[in-house]
Amino acid sequence: MNAPIRDWAEVREIRRAADETWWVELDSPAIAGRARPGQFVMVGLGVEQVAAPFLPRPFSVGLAGPDRTVGLLLREFGAGTRRLARLRDGDRVLLLGPLGQAFSVSSDRPVVCIAGGVGLAPFLFLAAEQRKLGRQVRLLYGERTADRVFSSELIEELTGVAPIIYTEDGSAGHQGLVLAGIRPEEEPALLACGPTPMLQAVARLAIEHGLPLQVSVEEHMGCGIGTCQGCVVRSASGEWIKSCTEGPVFDARELSWPT
Repeated sequence: MNAPIRDWAEVREIRRAADETWWVELDSPAIAGRARPGQFVMVGLGVEQVAAPFLPRPFSVGLAGPDRTVGLLLREFGAGTRRLARLRDGDRVLLLGPLGQAFSVSSDRPVVCIAGGVGLAPFLFLAAEQRKLGRQVRLLYGERTADRVFSSELIEELTGVAPIIYTEDGSAGHQGLVLAGIRPEEEPALLACGPTPMLQAVARLAIEHGLPLQVSVEEHMGCGIGTCQGCVVRSASGEWIKSCTEGPVFDARELSWPT
C-alpha cells in the first residue's frame, strides 16, 4: 500500500448544504488522484495555527474531482468541526491521506447505497464514479428531520443521481427509517455507511436475506494510521481490529453485530 500523502490544501469553496452542514472543496491534486470511494483523510490545522482542539478529524472523501479537488461533507458535532466550519475560501488545512480501505464494487451489478447522516459522503464519490461508467446507482439517504437533509440539488449536481430521501418525522421525502427503502428480494448487494445502530439494522437484514453487504463504520480517530488504537471494532471472531487501517470498509460478515 502506498504511504499516505501529507498536503497543505487550500479551501477552494465552502458552502452551506443543510443545518450545521457544509460542503468543502479543497485543492489537493496528489490526494485526489489517488483516493478511492470509502477512503478518508485526516484534516487538521497543523502547528501553524496551534489552538484547541489540536487533534485532526477524519472525513470520508466525498469527491475526487476532475479538477483534482477533494470534497468533504462537514457537519458540526463539536469544537473541532465547528472550528473547521469557520474556514473560508483561501484558508489552508493540513490533509493526510488517502487512508483506509475502499469499497469494492462489482462491474456487473447495480449499486445500492444506504446512507445515514454524514454517511452520505463516500456515496457521493462512489455514485459519481459509477455513473461516469454508465452503471446504475440507487442512493437511499436518511436523516432525522428536513433541516438536516443535505441539499438534494447538490447531490444531483455532484453525482448525477437523484437520492431517495427518508426522514424519521416525514418532514422531507418519505417518512420512516432509510431501511424502508431496501427491497431484499431485488437487491443484488448492499453498501452502507452511517451511525452504528443503522449499520446493525442493515446487517441483520442482509444476514436474514443472504445479501452481500459492505459497511463503512464511523469511529472516533486520533491518528488515522493505526497508532492510537482509538477506532477499534470487534470482529466476528471476537478480536479487536483497527477501523482506520483494516477498514473503515468491511464485509459485514467480518464484524460482530449484537443480536
